[in-house]
Amino acid sequence: MMELKSVKSGIFYLEDSTNIGIIELNDGFLIIDAGIDKDKGKKIKRVLQDSGIKPTHLLLTHHHADHTGGASFLKEQFGLKVIASIEEKVFIENPILEPIYLSLGSSPNKNFLSKWVKSSEVKVDLATYEFDKLTYDDFEIINLSGHSIGMVGLKIENILFSADAFFSKEVLDKYIVPYFHDLEKFEYSLNLIPTFNYEFIIPSHGKAYTKSEGDSIIRYNIDRINEIKEKVFNTLIKPKTLQEILFNLEVFPHDPVTYTLIESSIRSILNYFINNDEIEQFVENEKLLYRRK
Repeated sequence: MMELKSVKSGIFYLEDSTNIGIIELNDGFLIIDAGIDKDKGKKIKRVLQDSGIKPTHLLLTHHHADHTGGASFLKEQFGLKVIASIEEKVFIENPILEPIYLSLGSSPNKNFLSKWVKSSEVKVDLATYEFDKLTYDDFEIINLSGHSIGMVGLKIENILFSADAFFSKEVLDKYIVPYFHDLEKFEYSLNLIPTFNYEFIIPSHGKAYTKSEGDSIIRYNIDRINEIKEKVFNTLIKPKTLQEILFNLEVFPHDPVTYTLIESSIRSILNYFINNDEIEQFVENEKLLYRRK
């Protein structure tokens, strides 16, 4: 059941599988993200209308389907101006690109063409830097890239909407390896968030956290990343394939999409070590292998 929660005057969020931020502007409301599909968009519309909320703008934090799938419907229903970072815009407007890159450039199979991976396209009207941020004295769109190529969050007064910059303990304990596109940027964003003097932080998935709770779960994310990096590096005393690395990490995903997302995160870690000249990638006996230098 989608529930509208008030954080403070003029700042709300719809608590759901993907939380939807709502911020009052001078002449309407800004929505943050749009849910996974048209059906979710319909539920968002119904709650907004029942609450007398008339949105004028939609900020898409990043291009992943659970954040953008309902955007086209909501844009059409409310006449919204859609906002996204320049880096995310190309993926939001061309959603086939995510299945393609998760398929390492090949034409994706049907597992990667479901609504959970391939979103519905929507035109982006404004880049984040173009959006009028003068509605509040303390209003800032923040670069939180790492989980995706150009993800953003939003800080208003002392409330921080953090998109997928970190994950709950429950998610980390379930999947072991969180999904990220760029390890170095993901770590930078994790370390950036605690520097903000926020009262509440609202991630895209899970509950709102106080400052102490948020900083604690972010520390848990940082510790998990460091643990995985160390395990990957230590297992490469002898050459291993990517599949052997996953096995040594005792990560056993059971469906193709989850496997690919975790595999992509491990590739990101390996690329980080390669770029820092700590490991090497080579082909031997028809296998792509990795080992420490």
